[in-house]
Amino acid sequence: MVSPAAWGPGLYGPNGEWEQRTLETGLPLIVCNRTGEDLTRSFCSAESIVVINGQKVLRHTSLGSVVLTFDWDFDRMALLSAEFVKYVL
Repeated sequence: MVSPAAWGPGLYGPNGEWEQRTLETGLPLIVCNRTGEDLTRSFCSAESIVVINGQKVLRHTSLGSVVLTFDWDFDRMALLSAEFVKYVL
């Protein structure tokens, strides 16, 4: 599953929802979250993550915009990367 998101940390931020969906479905989840700041809200601590079996296996926060990549084995449905590769925009 892939989730484009704009969830910042804090009171109304994610609180285990992404991890729970992977446990319920048995599917991995890739969350591409918003980063940086706008005029009203900071997303500098918002996480982009890969979740497998209820566990965050890759995570990234950023002060600005980046492109994140990682390697995935679609045949085995398994993560191959130990961390995100980051490309600063």
